[in-house]
Amino acid sequence: MTAPLGFPAVLARYLELSGLTQRALSARSRVSPASLSRYLSGKTRPSRGAVAALDTALGANGALLAAWENTVTDDLPPFLLDVDVLEREAVRIDLVSPLAVPGLLWCPSYAELAYEAGRRVRDVRRLAQLRSERLGQLSAKVSAVFPLAALTHAPDDVRAEQVAHLLDLPDRVRVHLLPEGTILMGFPGPFQVFKLPEGREVAVSDHLEGSQVHPDSALPRTRELVRDALALALPPQTSMVELRRMAA
Repeated sequence: MTAPLGFPAVLARYLELSGLTQRALSARSRVSPASLSRYLSGKTRPSRGAVAALDTALGANGALLAAWENTVTDDLPPFLLDVDVLEREAVRIDLVSPLAVPGLLWCPSYAELAYEAGRRVRDVRRLAQLRSERLGQLSAKVSAVFPLAALTHAPDDVRAEQVAHLLDLPDRVRVHLLPEGTILMGFPGPFQVFKLPEGREVAVSDHLEGSQVHPDSALPRTRELVRDALALALPPQTSMVELRRMAA
């Protein structure tokens, strides 16, 4: 028995039958050319809304939706298992860190402190500099929740540099500080949720030997954790007041 064609193959077949160019299909379906190219190559799994728009534009009478539903699984494509790719592709990143400042927001000295504490002692200074520059290479909007204690318990010189770094972050970054004494009970450790251009979300958690990318089944719980953390944290404006007070 012949296996059913995957979504990219079915999309390519209906595009060919339609006689449309990719650009024409993009305009007709209102799916961006870049997203359409990724769907055709199988590098990105589209949202149901995008599939429905393409199905209508191509007059596929539900064939695209059927192919999409048949190929949707809990497995992530290999390229989405790479956190570097997720950071670059994301339009929004939610960061929650129960103990320390999230890595994307580190200044060089805080990064050095973290790497040395984790016994990553080789090339610490270079790694710290690269890590502190990473946010500037991304375009995503960022929301970060972490405890005020992550700053107050740092050495004085590190705290001063990190606070100044946070106050100098671009407007697309929102900091939500957890007040002193607030504990994120039930949080397994630092984690991130990446929202991709087509609407898909991917959850990632940090562990001793690196990051773990979780399947879609983990998303409902992860979204709940993000909501719970934001509910306990100070709003961005109040967090900025706290940071300015520390910098004074």
